[in-house]
Amino acid sequence: MSIAEIRKINQEWEDELLDNETSFWHYEPFSDGYWNEKYKIVLCNTEAYGDSRENCVMTLNKFKERIVKYGKDAPTLVRSALLLYCLYQKLHGVTVSEEKLFELLSNYDELINGIQNTMYMNLRKEENITGNSKEDEDGIRRSLIPEENIEDYENTRINRNFTLDLLKELEADIFIITSKTGWDVLRRIYKGEIDLFNNFQQWKMCIEGKTLYVSMYHPSPIYGNTDNNYIKYIIKTVEEIYDKLHE
Repeated sequence: MSIAEIRKINQEWEDELLDNETSFWHYEPFSDGYWNEKYKIVLCNTEAYGDSRENCVMTLNKFKERIVKYGKDAPTLVRSALLLYCLYQKLHGVTVSEEKLFELLSNYDELINGIQNTMYMNLRKEENITGNSKEDEDGIRRSLIPEENIEDYENTRINRNFTLDLLKELEADIFIITSKTGWDVLRRIYKGEIDLFNNFQQWKMCIEGKTLYVSMYHPSPIYGNTDNNYIKYIIKTVEEIYDKLHE
């Protein structure tokens, strides 16, 4: 597999959608080096926010561009990057300290360089600018769970099927899903596909086939986490992931 093949899936996905007026994010590994990693890491949040109203590809440069532009006002991407950085380093024999993660909050070049062989994505591809958490959660479910949205059933079915195709082709060794909504929707996307997901517990982790699935709190400070607390949470969870992989 390669980024070119992932882009083909994304383009076919976009071509199949009925609403051509909506803007979409195309997600892919940050580099082809992703495919050479012993542990291919994917971090998945739930909601795609933006202001371009144009279709965009979440390349490494685009990810950095959005961090630089929105970092202090919308730190979800920064905290996501810190998690990817910490986990990637741990899997390559380096334990990152709290002090180092705090340094990276203002050193985006080093932060981005350290995650170039990983991947960031959202479950929902449609760009969303409502900012209302209840509308966000409802939108994610309507976008991906066919039985909850009869009116737009065809689009939702397309989103679910292409999501399954994308996740299969990514061949992730570690797939991290954040937030209660993300965990719930992922389980329901996989309903009928992977029996294990019937028992995939929130804030826990499980192994299915070659993939370790991890449920984590959303990185947004909206959920009451200061940088200090979230960094501690990252380090704790990274250690748990490492231990799980090496049982």
